Amino acid sequence: MKTLISNDLQVASCTLQQLLDTTRVAIPSTNIKGQLMIPEYQRPYVWGEKQLNRLLNDMAEYQADQAVDKPLYYLGSIILHQDGDRLKIIDGQQRITTALLLQKINQPAYKSGIVFNNSLSIKNIKYNLSYLKSVHNKEIFDFRDCEVISQTDFDKINITVVVTSTEDLAYTFFETQNTGGVRLDGSDILKAHHLRAITSKKIVNYQAKRWESIASENVENIVQQLTKIRFWDNRHWKNFPFYRDRDGIKEALIEEFTVNTKNDFQDISFYYSAVKKEHGRLLQMHESSYKQLKQPLSNGNNTLDYISDYINLYEVLFKKANDYRIDDSFFEFNEKVVHGWYGTLFLKELYQVAIIAYVSRFGFYRLFEAALWLYRVIYSMRVSMGRNVREDSVYKFVYDNQFIDNILEVYTVDELLLFLKKFHYEFNTDNAEENKSKGHHLNTLNGYFEGLKPVDYYRESPRDFDKDFMQSIANRIKG
Repeated sequence: MKTLISNDLQVASCTLQQLLDTTRVAIPSTNIKGQLMIPEYQRPYVWGEKQLNRLLNDMAEYQADQAVDKPLYYLGSIILHQDGDRLKIIDGQQRITTALLLQKINQPAYKSGIVFNNSLSIKNIKYNLSYLKSVHNKEIFDFRDCEVISQTDFDKINITVVVTSTEDLAYTFFETQNTGGVRLDGSDILKAHHLRAITSKKIVNYQAKRWESIASENVENIVQQLTKIRFWDNRHWKNFPFYRDRDGIKEALIEEFTVNTKNDFQDISFYYSAVKKEHGRLLQMHESSYKQLKQPLSNGNNTLDYISDYINLYEVLFKKANDYRIDDSFFEFNEKVVHGWYGTLFLKELYQVAIIAYVSRFGFYRLFEAALWLYRVIYSMRVSMGRNVREDSVYKFVYDNQFIDNILEVYTVDELLLFLKKFHYEFNTDNAEENKSKGHHLNTLNGYFEGLKPVDYYRESPRDFDKDFMQSIANRIKG
């Protein structure tokens, strides 16, 4: 047993058995003691067969090593916050919960005292316990030739326990490391950051359940899109990392939505409004029910509500396709024309960002009309370039044309549409063939718009393409 003790931090090396020995932890030779518990704001227990198999394989390999002096199996660090007589699990919930399932199989009468309230956690616990029982009963092929669960000895598993006196210090560790298992996304970290800033347990539960009801990939996707919009401000432009740079994206999300959020806890939101003067009266009209995208954000409810509102908007626009406030033509257009095929994945993402920006500025007013003209400008890159559109080309396009700024900073829809219609580009004839990406793109357009010609025609008469396309858009809007 090794321990380092200070006023704010205790670090101890112990066995997993010592951590889980009783319903109330009391690690020998330390001041670490209390009831392990999972804070309300923690994400659910989400390990599945992939993570279980990885752990079981590692332990089976360790058990197969017959060396007499082999070190203990190291399970990583566990980060806890000492809150009175409670030890809140800040990092390590997935491993601790899995260890409790193994303990349940080997010692059915064992009780940890940890209470699980999250419905998703309970569902995954039941499934994983059933799976581990199947492994124990040799019903899983990969583990038929070993006794990995029955031979698991928590006295031979080593962990590092980090116990802090404050949540802030605990999350300093939590937000700067990953100790295996399911990798924390940037959205996981910012959610935990803002939930712990809320003092009301009732509101914490409400916000946590609201986030957990949404598919995690949607949360991560929309938070990335919001970060792009906030970065793509020509007054103080920031480069958003490329999609392969997962660590860079994670750092960008954390910086924008935790480091840069204010700690004043004021729940102030900003909206776009217009004031109409009529017969001596001033009538204020909200042009959109959505918060301004680039508004300053405060820790707690303010940031969580902001993100949740835009997650909801993303689902309304691009997932549900049946909202009564939106013209069905918009959903039909998205379904038939907007896709990420044939070198247009990054264009689709920019289109979605642009639509979100438009709705944040003008609501659903004239959305279908704006969507078609936004599409023309964004997808001009598909026909004006000689190759597939790369991510860096999209970022340069946004910067050079102050594209997001021009959506958010105009005063009227007509002003925006004029900007979009005046945009000029030229059809590039490179790779303009029926069986290549430009041909596939033209076939998609021809399946929705009337008045466009085959790609072979525009290879010979490239100047006609945009003229025909603009007329086709105008005709489609007229119906």
